[in-house]
Amino acid sequence: MTDQKPKERKKLSLKTRTLLLTEAGYRCAVPTCRGILALDMHHIWEVNAGGGDDPSNLIALCPTCHALYHRGTITEDSIYIWKSMLTSLSQAFDREAIDNLLFLHSTPTASLALSGDGVLHFSRLIAAGLATYVCKANNAWQLVTYVVVLTEKGQQLITAWKSGNRELLEKALNEEN
Repeated sequence: MTDQKPKERKKLSLKTRTLLLTEAGYRCAVPTCRGILALDMHHIWEVNAGGGDDPSNLIALCPTCHALYHRGTITEDSIYIWKSMLTSLSQAFDREAIDNLLFLHSTPTASLALSGDGVLHFSRLIAAGLATYVCKANNAWQLVTYVVVLTEKGQQLITAWKSGNRELLEKALNEEN
């Protein structure tokens, strides 16, 4: 009978750390935090339980959120949802689009009045069906104002992402536009 030692954590390669930081936009993966300083690389499936250093098993967390996870305040399910969202969003959108999505959601009415040039900053979200826009004012084409609004799907997606709720996420992703 041999005693098996638990796997020991190794230092992550620069390539892996850079990939994870890029995926998270150099911010904490927790959407209600998004801290930018001193990010930890958290193993979703712990090393001592057999988890590896593959980027799919790692997520960037600030030290506070990392500690909250280990204390049980942040659930394992939430970590899974946030990693899934980061992976999906980082494949579909650039950091500006993700920031615009979170910003639009944080406005009191989830809408924003903009010029035509401003609407272009939300074009990826509009094309994805997460936001829409309407012409609000047209002063003989001298001053045209548009309003960008999160769609119901956009609202559901952000709510599911922020809450870390798997059922809400599945519902948001399976809704028809």
